Amino acid sequence: MNARHRQILDAIRTDLHRIPETVVMRAACATMGHGQMVGILARPAEGAPEDSRAGLGAIPPEVQGRPCAAPEAGASCRELAAPLLSGEAVLSHAASWALAAVNASLPTPAGARTVKGQDIMRQLGTGRNVTVVGHFPFVERMADEFASFHVLERNPRPGDLDNRDGHAAAAVLPEADVAVITGTTLLNGTLGTLLELLPAGCTVILLGPSTPFAPSLLECGIHVLAGAAVIRPAETLDAVARGSCFRSLPGVSHLVWPGAGT
Repeated sequence: MNARHRQILDAIRTDLHRIPETVVMRAACATMGHGQMVGILARPAEGAPEDSRAGLGAIPPEVQGRPCAAPEAGASCRELAAPLLSGEAVLSHAASWALAAVNASLPTPAGARTVKGQDIMRQLGTGRNVTVVGHFPFVERMADEFASFHVLERNPRPGDLDNRDGHAAAAVLPEADVAVITGTTLLNGTLGTLLELLPAGCTVILLGPSTPFAPSLLECGIHVLAGAAVIRPAETLDAVARGSCFRSLPGVSHLVWPGAGT
């Protein structure tokens, strides 16, 4: 984790402390951690249950399959978020719970649009050099739409560039016109390093259900936040508890929030 990444975490913490404190109403993960997500339903500490919001966090592949202890009802979302935002929690269930707590606390921005991440990627990247950090389910069917296309992955699949040592990122990101970066880079501490490899003028999209709608991120070198809003929390958290991956979750709306000028 470098200084740039710490600045990003500080920006999220600043946004979290600008809003009223929230507390956990319900938390969900697969019983033995085999699911790919955790979810938190939270309400303002001084508010009513009907003011609640839900947020999601990915479980990195490195920790999937381990026991996943959920936070108790009444726990402070700020306290849950603290280990990640201080840089202490990396690649752990604590980091995933922290990001879910952030996402359950931050309000959905008024300027967000109901658009899937791959659609904004296509809109901004067609005919340009595009690099994706993280193997999203849609990447196989999009390669022909771009002038060049690379997928960087720490757990590579056929066609991906193996980025476990960071060498692939250093080779291709300096040539990118558009970079699409998974929100799980907040969990493994690599987002700051990746941003420093990008050339001036590159458009950066932070994508995935872990992506927080934190306004300060749009001042940290990220141009578009493409995340998710949980609109039917009970259904969504039930599916999370069954071990469903994100694309199988009901009650979720894909949202894109572009910064000014994007």
